[in-house]
Amino acid sequence: MKNRLLKQSFSHAFNGIVQAFKTERNVKYHCISGIASIYLATVLDFQLIEWAILIITITIVFTAELLNTAVEYAIDMVCGNEYSEIAKYAKDIAAGATLIAAIGAIGVFSILYIPKLLLLIPV
Repeated sequence: MKNRLLKQSFSHAFNGIVQAFKTERNVKYHCISGIASIYLATVLDFQLIEWAILIITITIVFTAELLNTAVEYAIDMVCGNEYSEIAKYAKDIAAGATLIAAIGAIGVFSILYIPKLLLLIPV
């Protein structure tokens, strides 16, 4: 049944995030990485544009991971314990999307953080 109230929509979305956090190891890793990135950005005194890039990057990685988790749940619901080559492809492709987002985040980290961290090294 469709949600009649906006409050219900937000509640279901929040429940989905909590469920993924409880059950998916990689969601926890991405969360820790995001928090560490935000902390380090604060210490390194990021400028507004750097914050915008960081927030967009964290959002993309979390979104990819949540969509990957949703795909896995949906496929497991349909296939149960039966092996399906097509289901494997779908899961692998969804995981690949998350991997691409994570690799992109490493690239952003390299561009935003490394120059600032190098400036902290005494010469």
